[in-house]
Amino acid sequence: MDNIKDNAKKRILLSSLIIVISVVIIGISLSYAYYLNTVEVIRPENQGTSITSGDLTMNFTTDRLINATSAGLINDSDVITEGDYTQFSVSLPSSADTASATYSLYLTELTITDNLKSTYVKWALYNGDASMMINSGNFSNATTGTVLSIQNAITINKGETDSYRLYIWLSNDPNNEQNDLLEGSLSAKVGFRAVTN
Repeated sequence: MDNIKDNAKKRILLSSLIIVISVVIIGISLSYAYYLNTVEVIRPENQGTSITSGDLTMNFTTDRLINATSAGLINDSDVITEGDYTQFSVSLPSSADTASATYSLYLTELTITDNLKSTYVKWALYNGDASMMINSGNFSNATTGTVLSIQNAITINKGETDSYRLYIWLSNDPNNEQNDLLEGSLSAKVGFRAVTN
């Protein structure tokens, strides 16, 4: 009789221990997932991506990856018509729990060959219809694996959407020999970090 009671107690104790461990693992997993950005496909026909951080969502209407691999030289004045770009937007939905949020835009997962670490390899952030340049820079100080800031502390209000185009190009300078730029490669992904106000 005592043996049956001991076995029953062991089974109850073992079951309780399994339940407690399961609850702890689920709690840790949910807490960790809360702090990570999630990525999901929203437009399979054009490889679009949606990234969420807090209440903010970044939607890509083109591929999230942008590159200057095997690109030709482009005059700075022709970048809008001839340059490669990725198009995306950042939204704070009207159903958000906050009235406004602040976010910053970055280039992440940067891969660049040494010959493209140049003032002639440029990037420019424009508004969605490319009628206004917001910020610009070059890759002269870039290194593979670093995060490059392209715009900091942008405030958005509930129900608004900010649209962007990010261009990366090899800038033509007719007064300088630039053949070394034509053999390199550069790729990066656009990302953002959000801080809810």
